[in-house]
Amino acid sequence: MSNKKILLYQGGRYFGVQKNHKAFQNILNEYIVDNYETVEIFSNKNFFEYSAMIFFSQEGKFTSNQEKNVLDYVSSKGKGFIGLHGASASFKSHPKYFEMLGGRFIGHKEPQHFDIKIIDPNHTILSGIGDFSFRDEPYRHDLSMGKDINTLAEADYHDMEDPNPEPIIWAKSYGDGRVFYCALGHRNASLKDEIFKTIIKKAVNWATRD
Repeated sequence: MSNKKILLYQGGRYFGVQKNHKAFQNILNEYIVDNYETVEIFSNKNFFEYSAMIFFSQEGKFTSNQEKNVLDYVSSKGKGFIGLHGASASFKSHPKYFEMLGGRFIGHKEPQHFDIKIIDPNHTILSGIGDFSFRDEPYRHDLSMGKDINTLAEADYHDMEDPNPEPIIWAKSYGDGRVFYCALGHRNASLKDEIFKTIIKKAVNWATRD
């Protein structure tokens, strides 16, 4: 096991937090994964020891100091940020957080199976992963603050009302740091899916420059 540590934030998750923590530790078995359920960890800069942060959250609100520390962690310290599913629906009153993340959740319809097309197969995160299908909530995002995002994969929701493909996996830079987002992960069972597990692992390796 590497001595590198990963911070897992699961604020607002109403069930399965401990099981999720174990699942992430199994997926990222080369790292030490520490789980947090409140934003108090971001009140000072002690968390800067972590090589990357994973936000697998459903809600949250920062103090101005906590927000600054999170953004500085990525932009100034050059650390990695991995946002999964509800990370784009968390911290709704913090536009700077969404500038860092690259997109803001605006809504979804009922969970369904949909098709995912790999747009950038040469990116290290998705290399060797072909197009696949997945059952999840069909997230839609406001990407107006994320003009510099590199869309790695798009989803076809087969939606007659809104047929446009949706960027569902992307990567970007934020200052000196690396940011990754994947909209998948509504069901805890997603953490057992081999493709999703591979994406998480490769995203962390990319974000930490391993």
